[in-house]
Amino acid sequence: MNKSLYAFVVVLMLLAMLLTACGAPAAPATVVVTAPPQVIEVTKVVAGTPVTQQIVVTVTPAPTENPYDENAPITVWIDADRQPAFDAYVKAHPDKASLLKAVTVDREQFPAKVLLFNNTNQGWPDVVFAEPRLVGRVADDAHHFPLDLKPWVPADVLSGYTGMDGCTFGDKVYCLRHDLAMFVLYYNKPLMDKFGYTVPTTWEEYQDLSDKVAKDHPGYYLGTWGDGWTFISYFDASGCPSHELVNDSEIKIDVKDPRCVRAAKLVDHMLGNGTLFNTDYFSAEFAKVVSSDHLLAMPGPAWMFGVFGGNDKSTWYKTSDHQLGVANPLKWKDDAKAITPAMGGAAWTVSSHTKNPKLAADFVQWVTTDAGFWKGTTNFPAYKPIQNLWQDAVKANALFANDPFPIYAQAATEIGPLDKWPRFDLIAPFSEAVKTGLTDKKTVESILPDIADKLAPLAEAQGYKVDVNK
Repeated sequence: MNKSLYAFVVVLMLLAMLLTACGAPAAPATVVVTAPPQVIEVTKVVAGTPVTQQIVVTVTPAPTENPYDENAPITVWIDADRQPAFDAYVKAHPDKASLLKAVTVDREQFPAKVLLFNNTNQGWPDVVFAEPRLVGRVADDAHHFPLDLKPWVPADVLSGYTGMDGCTFGDKVYCLRHDLAMFVLYYNKPLMDKFGYTVPTTWEEYQDLSDKVAKDHPGYYLGTWGDGWTFISYFDASGCPSHELVNDSEIKIDVKDPRCVRAAKLVDHMLGNGTLFNTDYFSAEFAKVVSSDHLLAMPGPAWMFGVFGGNDKSTWYKTSDHQLGVANPLKWKDDAKAITPAMGGAAWTVSSHTKNPKLAADFVQWVTTDAGFWKGTTNFPAYKPIQNLWQDAVKANALFANDPFPIYAQAATEIGPLDKWPRFDLIAPFSEAVKTGLTDKKTVESILPDIADKLAPLAEAQGYKVDVNK
């Protein structure tokens, strides 16, 4: 017999005994048992007279077994650079050391491996270090991986993170941001001063500067164009809805939007006057442009200052002489503020299959918020209360021509909504379209329909309702 029904019957028997012994009470009785509240009628004969009484039966759920085990071990997937974070947590929590295991993995394989684990019903890691773009790809019904962290991380802590759009799915929070990779404008201050140029503040000024450079200093560059990340650096910064998530089930791919067209015309103009190089950021050819002091300015992510280097091991700047200026992200003249793209910026996600969510959630919270651990960091923290530690870490860096912290901090608040990634890869189709366009000598504006054609079937395969305008 169902437990709730059994309890209900037992209560009725007790009520009958009670009424027999004491007679009918003057008011309805309330008895707590186990089912939804119900009103029942009980009739008894008292002194030869039938008496009917209503009884309100209020149900309390039968206790359930706690499915979690605070002594269960957890496995943490990391990359090599995150080993210090794992080690620091273990050192700070020696009583938990025996419960923690780190495994170094290629996180690009994360979505595929989750499907394999789902098929075998075992093997899931408890915690994974991965960008929100990867978290989004395991948050669908097929993967069903992330745990909602809202019940496990205090609300006042959650409110302290910047850039959480990519971790938020409906009313659920599926990851905690580790660091941020918002774009800023980098520039070569000695060159800009030597040539008498003013650092631009808008994309229109950037284009005007490109015309001056093309005329007066040919062979110098204001950036590069050659893959999916360079596409994002211009088109996401323009607010182009080439991959705009309307909600978790609908995507807008509108490459005819004026914000897409203006970005395309800008890139076409600068490719035409020779002030945009034609490779990705990390090609050997582009490294020679930078190291030979022929890069005047370029939009790039927060961590890129480390690529500029300023040391003999760097392929970009070989010395540090306060040559790297940092300026606010460029905005379009007609826009109220800049729309900042992002290139990376990682997060930690917890498995919905974990047997020890308390420990897993404590781990991801600690490694993203602990001031002692983050002291000296060169990654820009997503957690606002510790962002000043980044300023302390880089203020003596002789590479910078100015204090980059106020600019980084402001740019972190301007990361645009396009940094919320869909459940499929964007970079590969963007890269294919960009490279094919360069090879075939097509204008960027003319390849926009090709981009829509590449993205739409990927979105449909992931179950999105797709709104396409090409």
